[in-house]
Amino acid sequence: MIMITMNEKDKNEMLDSILNEKEEYLCKLWGVLMADSKTYAAIGGLSAIVGGGAAALGALSNAYCYIGVTEQHLNFVVVDSVNVRNIKNRISIPMECITKAEVKGGLLPGRKVVTVYFEKNKLKISLMNNAVGSDIQGQKENVERFCQMIQKVCKN
Repeated sequence: MIMITMNEKDKNEMLDSILNEKEEYLCKLWGVLMADSKTYAAIGGLSAIVGGGAAALGALSNAYCYIGVTEQHLNFVVVDSVNVRNIKNRISIPMECITKAEVKGGLLPGRKVVTVYFEKNKLKISLMNNAVGSDIQGQKENVERFCQMIQKVCKN
């Protein structure tokens, strides 16, 4: 059996599929969404989700995702943890909905946990500096850029 890993080509194609016409990504990376079913349901209710909807995720606690940041949106493409080519959900959160963001160093070196607050919800994202077993480009730089950008959004 061939193990399919998260990769640069899929990251770009999947994120581009939910990019608004007049926007461009300032950074793209991969991470793990850590949210409860209540948060997923809320995200499903407030965001422009193409396709699946939050119900498909159920009470999934950790989900691999590609993350893309534009001036106006925080985009997530949630993929199946077994077959990362299988898209579970697409989530787009307008930047103006984000009220607060916290960035903490994780327990492991090279790991950050970002908590994004929007409306009455919060989303935790675990980010690793390296992309073990994949060809994802610039992950470490994009983790840093993402953390700086998401904190800046909340200071405006």
